Amino acid sequence: MLAQCQMLYERWTGILDKRRHDLALRHPDLADGWTFDQLDQEAQKIVLPESGPIVANGDDPLFIPTVLAAWAKRRPVLIQEQKKQVPMEIHTDLPNDIALIKQSCGASGIERSLFYGETRLLAEGMRNIHALESLGMTSDCRSLGAISLAHSYGFGCLVLPLLLAGIPLDVLSGPLPMFVQQGLDRGPEKSFFLPGVPALWKTWWLTKILHHPSIRIAVSAGAPLSLELEQGIWNDTGLKVHNFYGTGETGAVTCDFTNEPRTETSLLGTILPGIDVKTDADQRIYVKTDATARFADRLLTPDEFTEPYYRTMDIGEVRGNELHWHTHTGEAINVAGRKVSPAKIERACLSLTGVTNAKVTSQRSRDFERFEEVKVAVQLEPECDLKALKHHAAEILDSWEMPRHWELLPD
Repeated sequence: MLAQCQMLYERWTGILDKRRHDLALRHPDLADGWTFDQLDQEAQKIVLPESGPIVANGDDPLFIPTVLAAWAKRRPVLIQEQKKQVPMEIHTDLPNDIALIKQSCGASGIERSLFYGETRLLAEGMRNIHALESLGMTSDCRSLGAISLAHSYGFGCLVLPLLLAGIPLDVLSGPLPMFVQQGLDRGPEKSFFLPGVPALWKTWWLTKILHHPSIRIAVSAGAPLSLELEQGIWNDTGLKVHNFYGTGETGAVTCDFTNEPRTETSLLGTILPGIDVKTDADQRIYVKTDATARFADRLLTPDEFTEPYYRTMDIGEVRGNELHWHTHTGEAINVAGRKVSPAKIERACLSLTGVTNAKVTSQRSRDFERFEEVKVAVQLEPECDLKALKHHAAEILDSWEMPRHWELLPD
């Protein structure tokens, strides 16, 4: 058995020995991509800061080499989606065995840092890899990265399978249909794993790119997948989109392994091996898994990470080995699979001189796949106008965090 401190990087070196000259990574900023050997060489070139977490930016071609460089030196890597982001201050001391830090609001809506040790990160990675193998992943498959690599979903199902199982990854310029089409058409490979969220699956379906014969495995997560969308894709293309459920705190929990469309919207899928799920009298979902985060620097409850079962923000029920989802209780706003913090949007609005009040709420989207939309009601002084506020907010917030609905409150 590998020493605990070496599990992740030793796993990578084993992959490297077997696939050194194979193409590991394609990226829009890399003309010819990188082989596994070149990926490792790029990681060795990275000069790490002397202290503190190593920041890896998801929109940087050096994102994955940075993760490797941190693991090689037993340093924690903090993943964030864009270079322009400023990492949140970490309000705790870090143990020596922390391998990964995620910063987000999660379903709770509270911005915080989550910390993962090597054993827990390896458990998540291997569970995702085994799920992909059960869905039909073979040695000739590549992954298509249309979603963010630094989001929990993308990191778990795209980055970890590359580094821990050698599943090659083609990073796309974005999720637009033209980029996905280019990815499917590029190179001699004829077998791809494509993860997305319901809003993307709807767009890809309506633009006809899902007729492409090279899509072998299709997975949807982040928000509820409607029966109408799943059945529509199936009827038009014969492609089964598999529902996938997890949380940022616990990693993957369930997967729909069936070969035909579901008949119940609430069905998330089969509980994955090594995981136990239960509900309480209020139908709150509790998850017991070896992949749960070690701790967070802001706790939702004093015993959040010390109890055997992690208390999620979701409401549902267990039926045999299947989990069904009904609703969520957290403060976060789920915009097309991304969790948005109301407090962050409120701060962004109030940081503009002339904004005296801001109240952020959510409302259900008319588009089921988008799920929720951000609404903000603001009170402005005479010298401040809504156009200026929208421009100011757009400079601070990410595109998915921008409110879709604005309301002016009376003085």
